[in-house]
Amino acid sequence: LRQPGERWLIRGPCEYVPPIGIEVAEKRTSIPLGESEGIYVRNTKTGEVRAVIGSTYMLTEEEEHWEKVLSSKVKELLEVNEMPYLGRSRFEQTILRESSSFDMCGLQVKGPRMEPKPFPVISLQVPHNAAVQINDYWQNKSRVEFGPVLVLLGPHEQFTLLSLSGGKPKRPHTVKSLYLLLGPDFVTDMVVVETADHARLSLQLAYNWIFDTTDALENQKEAAKLFSVPDFVGDTCKAMASRIRGAVASISFDYFHKNSARIIRAACLGLDNAGKVQDWYMFPENRLRITGVDIQSVAPGDEHISELLMKSVQMAIEITTNSLEASARYVGLVEVQQQEREQFDLVPISNRVFNHWKYQFKEFTSNAVSRWDA
Repeated sequence: LRQPGERWLIRGPCEYVPPIGIEVAEKRTSIPLGESEGIYVRNTKTGEVRAVIGSTYMLTEEEEHWEKVLSSKVKELLEVNEMPYLGRSRFEQTILRESSSFDMCGLQVKGPRMEPKPFPVISLQVPHNAAVQINDYWQNKSRVEFGPVLVLLGPHEQFTLLSLSGGKPKRPHTVKSLYLLLGPDFVTDMVVVETADHARLSLQLAYNWIFDTTDALENQKEAAKLFSVPDFVGDTCKAMASRIRGAVASISFDYFHKNSARIIRAACLGLDNAGKVQDWYMFPENRLRITGVDIQSVAPGDEHISELLMKSVQMAIEITTNSLEASARYVGLVEVQQQEREQFDLVPISNRVFNHWKYQFKEFTSNAVSRWDA
């Protein structure tokens, strides 16, 4: 005998005429699901929630559809174009397209319905050379998936939301993402430094970076390090800027102006035992490797330094020009002297003797005339 308030399910095909005192609560049908599709189901007696994936399924009398709650930021990142499918199955997408209005979260189509609409399993397509971290708050565990892969969230799992810095100079919480790009890539930043003689300079730099995933692909502990720094862009730029400011603060403006490239690269990448600049620098916390530094521009921080820099450049140009002119004059003088020497050697000796005595005779005559006049 049935007890008051009891629920049961009659599976077809059959014809059922409910007697007096029995109410048909819902009419349920099987839900077709593909290998990468699923729905969330909750047991009304035990409260257990689970995900049914990859098979046609019909709810039992003790089960109901369960809605997974997502934060507004995660929903925005999961939405595609104007139709917020959130990775819904083809069955549910067809319902959305045929409906004039729908609820973004629960697929609750307005108007009369024969059965409640299912809440699909949340999915995310992770692109190539990217990684996503999923946290299970029920079992207090986390896992990292590397792309290309389609990730399906369990009922108690959530994505790790990355909030990265952006702009020049860097501002926090500018870029939102659900997956982490592993590189190689670059990040630009503006750094203001001050030399030992109090000259302020503005540097525009670009850091080349890549994540070291040698051990992370096989070891989940190493993979979790990739997400240990929530804003790796901002932290990297701050760390590099601090190293550069420390190196520049101990040298003069003239020395930095002549050796700026080596000073900045040595500050960012470090030096080996031989005193040479290393090929890369690694942050052990998240396995981020800096492989190069590109100095895009160096500009003075105030007008006084700008004027001094312009004068220094003009003086350097003038010195170079004067040096070239002096070198050219010297070469021309040497050539003229060489030509005169060659012409002098070609004159016969008799002519040179005649000219010598002729000069002596003119000098004697002039002296005699001067004595006579006196």
